[in-house]
Amino acid sequence: MISITRTLLLFSYALFWGGLTFYTGFAVRIAHDVLSDPMDGGMITQRVTVLLQYFAAATVVLMLANAIQVGRKLRKLGFTLAFCAITLGVTVGGLVIVHGKLDAVIDVEAVEISDREVFAANHQRYNQLTTVQWIASLVYLPLTVVAWRKVDGTSLGSKQHLQS
Repeated sequence: MISITRTLLLFSYALFWGGLTFYTGFAVRIAHDVLSDPMDGGMITQRVTVLLQYFAAATVVLMLANAIQVGRKLRKLGFTLAFCAITLGVTVGGLVIVHGKLDAVIDVEAVEISDREVFAANHQRYNQLTTVQWIASLVYLPLTVVAWRKVDGTSLGSKQHLQS
C-alpha cells in the first residue's frame, strides 16, 4: 500500500509541480513576448491555471496521506510534511478565490479585460500565492525523500543503497 501511495504521489507531484514550473517559467514569458499587451496573456492562461489547481488539489490529498504515513514513525518530519501540504492546500483555496476575481473582469466574448486596475491587483496576488505554492512544493520533495529513507531504514550514503 505504501508503494502505491508513493508512486501516485510522485506522479501527481510531477504533473502538478512540473506543469507549474514550466507554465510560470516559460509559457507565461512567451505569451508576454508574443502578445502586444502582457495583460492579454490572462485570456490564454485563464483555462490553464484552472487545470493546474485541479492537479494541485489532487496532489495535496496525496501529500497529506504521505505525511500521515511518515508521521506514524517520524513525528517531526510528518508534521513538517503536513505543514507543507496544508500550505499548498491554503494557496489552492486562495487561488480559487483570486481566480474568480480575475474572471469577473475578463470578458471572454469581447476578448478584453474590463477593468485593468482590478485585474493587475488581483494578478499580483495570484502571482504571490503561486510563488508560495511553488516554494511549499519545492520544500516538500526533498523532505519526503529524507523521510522515506528514514522510514525504510536506509541512509543516502549506505553501502546497501550504493549497490542497488
